[in-house]
Amino acid sequence: MGIYLLLIPGVMQKNSLAFLKPYYRLFFIFAFFTIWSFLFAQEPGIHPDEVRPGIIQTDEIRWYLSNSSGMILDPIPSRLAAMRAEYSLSIRSALPRELPEFLLPNFNSAFRIELRTLYNEGSASRFLWIFRDGRGMTRFTAAGTGSRFSLRTPDGYPPEENGEDLGSGIIEIRNSEGAVTREFQYDENLAEWDYRYFYRDGVLLRTEIWFKESPHPVVEENDEEENGEDNGEDNGEPLAEPLPVIEPIREPPVFVLLFTDRYRYTRSGSLRAIDRTLHQGDMDRLRVGFPRLGPGGIRGHDIISQTDVFGSEYFIGVQAEEGVTISYSIDIRGRVQGEVWRDVDGTVLGELVNTWSGDRLMSVLWSSAEEERRIEFEYNADGDRIVERIFRNGVLERSVTWQDGREIEDVFMNGRLVLRAIWEDGVKISEERVSPARGRP
Repeated sequence: MGIYLLLIPGVMQKNSLAFLKPYYRLFFIFAFFTIWSFLFAQEPGIHPDEVRPGIIQTDEIRWYLSNSSGMILDPIPSRLAAMRAEYSLSIRSALPRELPEFLLPNFNSAFRIELRTLYNEGSASRFLWIFRDGRGMTRFTAAGTGSRFSLRTPDGYPPEENGEDLGSGIIEIRNSEGAVTREFQYDENLAEWDYRYFYRDGVLLRTEIWFKESPHPVVEENDEEENGEDNGEDNGEPLAEPLPVIEPIREPPVFVLLFTDRYRYTRSGSLRAIDRTLHQGDMDRLRVGFPRLGPGGIRGHDIISQTDVFGSEYFIGVQAEEGVTISYSIDIRGRVQGEVWRDVDGTVLGELVNTWSGDRLMSVLWSSAEEERRIEFEYNADGDRIVERIFRNGVLERSVTWQDGREIEDVFMNGRLVLRAIWEDGVKISEERVSPARGRP
């Protein structure tokens, strides 16, 4: 209105500016609050150059539909809707004071913290902590369950998790190039694994696998009987008071070196072979899977195709000499083609050969100085294994057939069927001895 008055002749007088002053004041007040609201709508303390896709920069909590693995599926508009889903995931930035004490020794104050919480039917079931440096690169991750990985409250952990439910999980520590240099795994029974990776020019050359047993002693089933649990009367006479049980002194477990893996590559840089040296003879802890080989490698621990339950440890037994070296040959698809076992002097103890057809393992052959053992597999059109045959020195020893949800196990002696057992859901429901006449091949 004031602008139109300026255009009317005779109105342009000395007091006309005084007439417009209230309008100027309203204009400046409106502009001030507009700019103020715009500033507060921005990411607090984040320079535009620091904003990166996929990184949560504010205190905002984002909700997503998820699965049991914690995968992001679809966004959810609110927490209330997320709690109604079977699995949901929340993502937000976190403060150092919220970190579990268990993670503090590896925390750097320069890291930005992101917390992902997986909910199962409304209850927090798993936590993932991601720590990124100023460049947005992940330097430290921790994922797991229980009080080890849950949020720290001002009063400490919830009473039910006060040292009793430590849970299980994994911690990864990465260098400035993004390669994993250290990895810790924590089992439910409080046993721990420590994987140490050694690089040269960004190429993984060696891995050391350390293990610490659970601090809980193994209780034998007959301990109570041996300790005089029966305090009743014998022949009408009271028994003497049982002797006090003296717990054996047990040293706290420490980390011991189990295996050392050395990696060999082709000229093109692809993995050609892995040599594993056993420092402890316990084969129960031998695993066929190997860790990732650095940035860009296959995620997870199994960069090679497993050979099912019939790896070389199945043939060689549960014990092996200390210092034995296993050389794994691997093809371009990450499948183990064979294994060669050597003792400390380099003498070959045995050799395993896997035969593949696509992604299906067709047979496993183990050859040693004492014997030759072979396992053959058959599959149906869906790729499910339906037949398994075990031979020793060329003679059929055992076969298992999967049929209509049952396992039919046939045991042979000198090539003749002598016993047939039928299993259902891991329980033997019948067993039949076969006469020599019926068991002839």
